[in-house]
Amino acid sequence: MVAARRAGLLEPATAPMSAPTTRTVLWLVPGVYFVFVAAEFAAMTHLALQATAAGRSALAVGLLSTALWSGILLSSLRAHAFVQRWGHGAVFVGATVLSLLATLSLALHAQFALWCAGVFVLGLGGGLVWVAGEAWLAESAPPDRRGFFVGLFETAVGLGLMTGPALVPLSRWMQWSPLWLSALLMALALLASLRLRGVATADAGASAAADGPAAAELAMARASAWRAVALPLAGIAVVSGLMESGVSSLMPSVSMRLGFTLDAAAWLGAVIGAGSALLQPPAGHLADRWGVRRAALTAWALVALANVVLLWWASEPATVLWGVGFVLGGVGGAVYTLMIVELGHRLGGVALVKAIALLVTGYALGTAIGPVLGGIVFDAAGLRGLALLLLLLALVGWGVTRRSLRPAAASAAITPAGV
Repeated sequence: MVAARRAGLLEPATAPMSAPTTRTVLWLVPGVYFVFVAAEFAAMTHLALQATAAGRSALAVGLLSTALWSGILLSSLRAHAFVQRWGHGAVFVGATVLSLLATLSLALHAQFALWCAGVFVLGLGGGLVWVAGEAWLAESAPPDRRGFFVGLFETAVGLGLMTGPALVPLSRWMQWSPLWLSALLMALALLASLRLRGVATADAGASAAADGPAAAELAMARASAWRAVALPLAGIAVVSGLMESGVSSLMPSVSMRLGFTLDAAAWLGAVIGAGSALLQPPAGHLADRWGVRRAALTAWALVALANVVLLWWASEPATVLWGVGFVLGGVGGAVYTLMIVELGHRLGGVALVKAIALLVTGYALGTAIGPVLGGIVFDAAGLRGLALLLLLLALVGWGVTRRSLRPAAASAAITPAGV
């Protein structure tokens, strides 16, 4: 344990990057990911609403979302190996190419089974972009502002979640296909990401020059203990994914079954994304000031309160669905943001990439199960049953977070057992 502390296990990597390179990563990665997520969720919202309009069940719509998250889950399992071999930038660009091809395939037909296959491939690319970009940014950010920059990344996700669904009624008004518009946005994300490929090449040379016995010892210490750091946080991510996916993936479809028009349902998806976009920076700021544990417990308490409101007014959903969706989309997503901040404080280098990949895998696992579980519950018990499920998940998340994260005063002394 003492050796691990001396090796710097609990501190992020400190290999310096040049100022222009650091700024490029910190600002361009969130910008590219915003465009990527907007393209992704414009396509997903369109497919979900078309499937609903065609008379498919909530379970079938949930399976479509599960296909995306299953792809993310599978690719996140191996993302760290790809990053270690080819670097953050090459993986980021290559995965964006794969996602562009998948998006183009969705626009070429209207077969539900092929949509599921194309969405699965889209998820494969999305998982690699997610892990490579988020790990790169978390390691590049200054420790005292890590919460802010990780919050900025998640804000980009939220803006994408808000913009993507909003593009569906906009494209219908302009008489464009939402799927072709998604492909255009994905192509723009690819063009912008090429700048990151150049940054990665420059960093590789700098990192190679900095290699030495001390760097090797540090890498070995981190490699031997990253699981002990990441596993408890991945458990929290599973619960977060289970809870949050029931909102972002199912609410637009559910709202149509409750009387919303197709356009109103798409705008509800945009409101959920707006919550995610606007509430991530405050969550990161609170983590910088309060510590991750207090901020995360507060987030779960707010999620539970929002679900109590939804359960109480389930018979009049139009009254509360917009506000509840905004809170759940933002505060629910903040839990994942806070776990990334915690990992950034405790790990660096390849160990950080592996830990974030594990966190994404846990989140994706929960999100892959969530839409199917939510669809089954809604089909069987309606909105009241779905609200009760979300409330129970929020309470479980609060309990797991309380047990897994130590108070801020003790965080500096946390060392994985057995190291």
